[in-house]
Amino acid sequence: MTTITPAFQDAVHDSQYCFRLLLKAMSEPGKRVTLDKSQGFGDMQAATAQILLSLADNATSVWLSPALQSDKAVLDNVRFHSGAPVVATQNEADFAVIAERDLISCSSQWFAFNQGNEEYPDQATTVIVELDSLTSGQRISLSGPGIEARCDAYIGDVPSEFVNFLTSRQELTDFPLGIDLILVHQQDVLCLPRTTSVEVSSCM
Repeated sequence: MTTITPAFQDAVHDSQYCFRLLLKAMSEPGKRVTLDKSQGFGDMQAATAQILLSLADNATSVWLSPALQSDKAVLDNVRFHSGAPVVATQNEADFAVIAERDLISCSSQWFAFNQGNEEYPDQATTVIVELDSLTSGQRISLSGPGIEARCDAYIGDVPSEFVNFLTSRQELTDFPLGIDLILVHQQDVLCLPRTTSVEVSSCM
């Protein structure tokens, strides 16, 4: 039985549309955008699938967290629609996807991803993190390039280890090194590039 499911109806225009929205989200950290041109693959959320359809190809490698790695529909569709090879080692990945259910088990592995190097900081892994919400739960305060003063964002019900990583990652990695994060929930996307400082926002 085939596990291949439809992707973009118009591969060129839909991928360009999603790419533009991703650029907007990356240049304006904390701003949520909605990708609505395709469904997810297996248990992979819709926004994640569309990000890979827009950014990954046969020249980029993808690492999947255990829950996604064991999902045949995810593997088959990522390989079929993007042509991207799925790798077993985090440091080899151009793109990585962490499923919501794997967030706790992956919490100690953030620095196993490629952080780039001074000559080629763009070679760092871009990590897509699937969450249970981007409109409720843990509130964080963001500052840095692309943000006028400060802005607040929500990242759902996440383990404390993930919050600790977000708030300390700039202290542990010298700029311009570091990974860029794309947070997703269903069709919604919020980006936290390596230049964005994150603090825990106190409750009002």
